[in-house]
Amino acid sequence: MDLHVLDHVCQLLNQRRADNLPTIPVSINLSPSDFNIDSFIDQVLGITQKYQIPHNMIQFDLMTQPVAVDQQRLKDAAANLRKQGFRICMDRYGGENNDLSTETLLEYNFDYLKVDVRSFNTNRQRAKIILASVINMSRLLKIVPVVKGVEDQAMLNFIRSLGIMLTQGRLLAKEMPEEELSQERDNFESVEERSLFSGFNHINVLDPYLETRDRLDNNFENPRPNSIFIVQSQQAKLVYCNSAFRSWTGCAGMTKRSGNT
Repeated sequence: MDLHVLDHVCQLLNQRRADNLPTIPVSINLSPSDFNIDSFIDQVLGITQKYQIPHNMIQFDLMTQPVAVDQQRLKDAAANLRKQGFRICMDRYGGENNDLSTETLLEYNFDYLKVDVRSFNTNRQRAKIILASVINMSRLLKIVPVVKGVEDQAMLNFIRSLGIMLTQGRLLAKEMPEEELSQERDNFESVEERSLFSGFNHINVLDPYLETRDRLDNNFENPRPNSIFIVQSQQAKLVYCNSAFRSWTGCAGMTKRSGNT
C-alpha cells in the first residue's frame, strides 16, 4: 500500500462527512513491504489524525505471507495496528498462497477472514464440506468470516444457509468509478444497522460437529431449528433461519407474518 492511498481514502471519507453523506468502513490492501517503511505505523496514525478519521473506519487486508518475510516484525506490526483500533483482515483464504494460510492463522490475530470462493463449485459435495468447515473454523476462532468472489446465485444461497452476513462479489455489486461512488447516498447502511449486523456477524449458526450424518443430510445446517429475530416496537422480524426451523414452524402452524410479540 502506498501511503498516498490511505491519505486519499481518508480525504474521501472526510469529504463525505462534510457533505453529510453516509460513511462506511473502507478496506485497504496491505503488503509485507509496507512494514519496511520507516515509521510506517506512525505515518498511518498521522494521516488518520489529519482527517480525524476514526480508526475503526479503516480495515487493512493482509495477504498470506511468503516464509521469507520477517514474520515476527510483521506480526508485531499487525498487532500494533489492532491495538490502535484498526481492523485487520486475512485476505484470499482459499486463493493463492493457501498453503501458508493455516500457519498464518496460528500466528496472527485477525478480525476478519476473507474466504475466496471463486474456485469452489457448489455442485460438488466435497466443495460444500470444505467451505462449511472453513466458515465454522473461522467462527470458532472468533474471526468474522467474509465470503468474496460470489458470482452466482447458487453460491449466495449456500453461504446464506451457513449464516454468512458479509459477502462481496460481482453478483452483489460491480466495480464503481470513484466519482460515482462519491455521490452514492442510498446504498449504504446506517450506523445503527452497521452496529446491529456487526453483532450478527459473531453468531455461529453452525454447530461444531460437521461430521455428523444429520448435518451432511441437511445441507450442512444445524439439524436443530435455528433462527435469529430482531424485536423492535413489539414486532419480531425474522432475519435468518435454517431449514429445520422452517420445517418446525410449518408443523407448528406459524407463518412469516406471525411476527407479533
